[in-house]
Amino acid sequence: MTSSPTKPPLAPPAQQQTLQWRPSSSFGHLSAAGLHTMHRRASSQQQLPAALDDEVTTLPASTLEEWGKKEAARCDSGDPDVELCELPGIINTPPKERSAAEEAWSRGRWLLGLLVLQSMSSFVLDSYQELLRDHLVVTLFLTMLVGAGGNAGNQSAIKVIRGLATGTMRPTGAGVRRAMAQQLAVGLMLGAGLAAGGWVRVYVTNGDALNATAIAISLCLIVVCSVVAGTGLPFALARAGIDPANAGTSIQVVMDVSGVLITCATCHVVLDQLAAGLRATS
Repeated sequence: MTSSPTKPPLAPPAQQQTLQWRPSSSFGHLSAAGLHTMHRRASSQQQLPAALDDEVTTLPASTLEEWGKKEAARCDSGDPDVELCELPGIINTPPKERSAAEEAWSRGRWLLGLLVLQSMSSFVLDSYQELLRDHLVVTLFLTMLVGAGGNAGNQSAIKVIRGLATGTMRPTGAGVRRAMAQQLAVGLMLGAGLAAGGWVRVYVTNGDALNATAIAISLCLIVVCSVVAGTGLPFALARAGIDPANAGTSIQVVMDVSGVLITCATCHVVLDQLAAGLRATS
C-alpha cells in the first residue's frame, strides 16, 4: 500500500483522536507514542515520508497521554537522556511531587552509574602518567578532544534515532550498511575540518607544530570513531530489543572513555615514538 507524505499534527497529545504509525517487529519495543512525539519534533518545518511497506494502524490519544506520563516520571527520576526528556508530551507533563529523600535516591542512582562508567578513564590516564608529565599540552586540550567526540557522536545517534522513529531508516542489514557508509563519509569530513581548526588552535597558544599535530590527529580519530559509534549504537540497541533512545546518553559516556584512550595512545605515538625517531635521524 502506498501513501503520500503527510505532516503529523502539532496539537498536544490530549487533543488528538488517533495516531498513525507503522509497526516493526525489530523496532516494536519503542512505543508508538514515542514515535509520534519524535515525528512532531522532527516535522516542525518539513514533512516526513511515510513508509511504503508496513500496514498503518491507529492508537488512541489516551495511550499517548499514558506514555507521556510514564516517560516524564522516568525523566524526573534523573534519567540523563536530555533529548528524550525534551520531547513534546513529556516536557509538558508536570513533575510528580516527591520528598527530597525520594528524589535524591532516584537521581543519585543515575549519577552514580554514570560516575562509575566515566571513572574508567582514570585507568587509562594512570597508564600514561609519563606522557602526561612530559607533555602538558595533552592535559590542557583533553577536555576539548573528549567533548568534541561526545558532541559528534550524539549528533549521529540522534539522527539515527529520528530515522528509526520516522521509518526513513530501518534496523536491517542493508539499512545499517547504508547509514554507516553515509555517516563514515560525514565523519571523515568533520574529522578533517575539526582537526585543521584544532591544529591552528593548539599552535597559536602552544607554538609547537609537533604538539599541534598530535592533538589534531587525535581530534580527527576521535570524531570519526564517535560518528561511526553514534550511528551504529542505535541500530545495535534496536536489534537487541532495547529502546534506541538510550543511545544518546550511552554514546556520551562511551566517548568520554574512548576519547581519553585515543588521545593518550595517539599522542604517545606522535610525541614520544615519532619524536624520538626524528631526533635520531637529525
